[in-house]
Amino acid sequence: MSKARVMAVAAIALLVAACGGDDGATTASGEGGMTLSITSPDDDAEVSLPFTVELDSSEELGPTDDGVHHVHIYWDGDDSEYTVVEADSVEVTQAPEGEHTLNASLRNADHSAAGVETEITLTVGSGGDSDTGDDGGIDY
Repeated sequence: MSKARVMAVAAIALLVAACGGDDGATTASGEGGMTLSITSPDDDAEVSLPFTVELDSSEELGPTDDGVHHVHIYWDGDDSEYTVVEADSVEVTQAPEGEHTLNASLRNADHSAAGVETEITLTVGSGGDSDTGDDGGIDY
């Protein structure tokens, strides 16, 4: 590839990244045009417990036993412990203080990956009890 072509491709990539929108949503696209966005909170937001994570999926979300997609939400890339989200939002009631990555993965009804994942960075502050002991929302 010529140097001029490489520079043109790089310029287009920068332009696309800069035009990503100003709503704070982090969107990922997968096979078949499926998309998943974390629309709230914004990337790099500071939050305190409890807070709500809002999602936008191109696929219908619902109960796994109905055969529809759902989302796995997990922290810091560790998908061994996740919360199943069957709607477009979930309340987070537990998380340790500090900076963390909140991951979201679109899943098929059988929990296999649908091919779309996204993430945001959050700083969890001391606005609430960081270990409430209940089983609502996302456990860390």
